[in-house]
Amino acid sequence: MKRWATIALLGAALWLPAVHTRLAQADTSVTESGFAAGLALAIDGEPMAESLRAAFVKPGQVLALSADSLSLDADLTLQTSGAGVIEQAAAARWRWRAPRAPGAYPLVIHDRANGRHRRINIFVQKPFDSRRTEIDGYRIGHYEPHGLRGDANSAPPDALIQVTPANRDMAVSAHFTLGQFLCHQQPDHWPKYLRLRPRLLEKLEHLHAALREAGIALDTITVMSGYRTPWYNADIGNTTVYSQHLFGSAADIFVDADGDGRMDDLNGDSAVDTADARWLADLVEAVVAEQPSLAGGMSVYPANAAHGPFVHIDVRGVRARW
Repeated sequence: MKRWATIALLGAALWLPAVHTRLAQADTSVTESGFAAGLALAIDGEPMAESLRAAFVKPGQVLALSADSLSLDADLTLQTSGAGVIEQAAAARWRWRAPRAPGAYPLVIHDRANGRHRRINIFVQKPFDSRRTEIDGYRIGHYEPHGLRGDANSAPPDALIQVTPANRDMAVSAHFTLGQFLCHQQPDHWPKYLRLRPRLLEKLEHLHAALREAGIALDTITVMSGYRTPWYNADIGNTTVYSQHLFGSAADIFVDADGDGRMDDLNGDSAVDTADARWLADLVEAVVAEQPSLAGGMSVYPANAAHGPFVHIDVRGVRARW
């Protein structure tokens, strides 16, 4: 078991008393997900969506973390697994250097004044030379040497998230775990590897919230296909070398609140068919209309002998329909 160490906001040593952070009064009500609305976080200056629970970094990368919109009596501490290095600490500001070894390293920010907290699972990726076709015996295949029309989001990866039996069930957002996005290949091989964009998680979480608002209660949205290695993508007959699945930007999804492994009757017509996938697609359209930064591709697919109807969504940044 890893030893946990508490870092005080203004202290450089372990186990120092926490220091009060006194900022403008803010609302600290608890959201539906159980986290304090006032404990907003930013990484490298970018606000972190409240629904996200993970960040993906490279070995040795330095993350600048900050907590904002705090109550007047906030009393924060940063808890780590004992790995990584806190390079700087100030009121509600930290700089954490990732360790060299790939794996999952939880960070938890506690507000001891009210018992609330925010946990981030930091996944240190393993460097990958895209000229190779495998990593640790896990087949990757060939990425194109350059991104599509120069887009960095479709460039070959220089690092991949390592997934093990120990971390596959760790949360990456409020309602999704890392293992839900694994490629369907080499089922008995460990470790496995994948890519996953936080923006895809944001889109899925907004859709999950929209489903709940529509009266559909479910723990998660089923991800039928998330990340695909180029090897697997070619093996299943896909000729698209820039598929969004290859870059952790896409998910084929359906709603399965009753747990039978297929799409539910979403439109209430007592049948499960493509009309239910279209109902889900319409909800995705509504989400993107409210969140234009989550624009991407979408398509409705009918059932076949292997699966029920489903919807493809991605976050390529521009609208695409087929």
